[in-house]
Amino acid sequence: MRVSRRNVLGSPLAAAPLLQAQANTRPNLVFIISDDHSYPDLGALGAPVQTPNLDRLVKEGTVFENCFVTSAQCSPNRSSILTGCSPHTTATSRLHTPMPEHEVTVIDHLRDAGYFTGAFRKVHQGANFDKRWSYYSASHQTPFSEFFDKLPKGKPFYLHIGLTDPHRPYRRGNYPVKHDPAKVSVPKWLPDSPEIRQDIADYYDAISRMDADAGQVLTLLKERNLLDNTLVIFTGDNGMPFPGAKGTCYEPGIRVPMVAWWPGRTKPGTRKELIAHVDLPSTWLDAAGIPQPKKMQGRSFLPLLTGTGAYTPREAVFSERNWHDNYDPIRAVRTARYKLIFNAQPNLPYRPIADLRDSPTWASYLALARRAQLSPEHMRLQQPIRPVIELYDLETDPHEFYNLAGDPKHAGIGERLKKQLSDWMHDTSDYLPPCFPRRGEPAGRHWPMSL
Repeated sequence: MRVSRRNVLGSPLAAAPLLQAQANTRPNLVFIISDDHSYPDLGALGAPVQTPNLDRLVKEGTVFENCFVTSAQCSPNRSSILTGCSPHTTATSRLHTPMPEHEVTVIDHLRDAGYFTGAFRKVHQGANFDKRWSYYSASHQTPFSEFFDKLPKGKPFYLHIGLTDPHRPYRRGNYPVKHDPAKVSVPKWLPDSPEIRQDIADYYDAISRMDADAGQVLTLLKERNLLDNTLVIFTGDNGMPFPGAKGTCYEPGIRVPMVAWWPGRTKPGTRKELIAHVDLPSTWLDAAGIPQPKKMQGRSFLPLLTGTGAYTPREAVFSERNWHDNYDPIRAVRTARYKLIFNAQPNLPYRPIADLRDSPTWASYLALARRAQLSPEHMRLQQPIRPVIELYDLETDPHEFYNLAGDPKHAGIGERLKKQLSDWMHDTSDYLPPCFPRRGEPAGRHWPMSL
């Protein structure tokens, strides 16, 4: 069933003659997304991993060092990238939930404005959604050139490349580059052991294979003489598949690499502004000259790419976690300095999702805990219960070891962040009760005021 796709004024986009007339001058859009990949794990961002193709984008493009996902889970966050809405707004907050047929996505808006839309490999929005593309191939054997061979002459295009590395399981020996476990960078939020080092080396190997796939796309753009009018954006879908990262609202779970590259248009360098994945559809529509629908919750960061136009920086970004292979509802608000996390099921301990639970890193983590060889900071994931509220000063505590929620000196900051989070939950129709009620709302639809 075809859904009705309308612009913010209510008229069908396909019927707008101005949009059609501009089709030949609109930029092409290429989106490359890796799978389970934390910031800063690219070579040019400082990690000891070999990524020569994406390093070129980092050196020549605009790097966003504070880019955050809307969900620390795969399909929920990918739905946000397409709809411009938080996952709970579109009922896609559970892992593997298909995109509802009635939801209008950025793909629909672009196609109705004359774009040829295509995708390779992982989209993760259900079989019915796959039919919305002008071209789609799930096979890893299909060459990326097939999309360009089918591209109608003179049409602008949107190409979505869903790479499946560095998702687990890792199959050592199946990667073109082998990293030395002795030379990996063990994040401070993880303990250091030989098993964990080897696991990180395998993660690096998978990132290098992902980089090689991305390089094929960049080479095709050059060979087809498409670089001059193509905006390329690369990012990760959520954090690395390690305990305390993927599936959590801690920094390694929600902070991902993102770089934009548009030869002759993007300003090389690093931006420190807070950016959310929910902003991506707004940016693509802005680049294409298409009005942003009112339902979208993001904001275009195109002015940060081109150095032209006004941009109002975000005060905060918001992330969530819901059903994966277990139910662990979490909400988080993150400003430039502070983060507040709301654990809606604090009576339960940290439970790694399935692919992490079976990982060598988690096995080593548990073995170190049994031998009482974990530091007090690393015991965070071994507590029988969790606090309802976690508050961190990321300037002094970037690894989120020291919860300030009960510190009187930070009470004002905590209340301000709870208010911000509460307002966002109201505004985005969250199914979880917000912290504070709104006037006229029935009692019981908010947290206890004492939290």
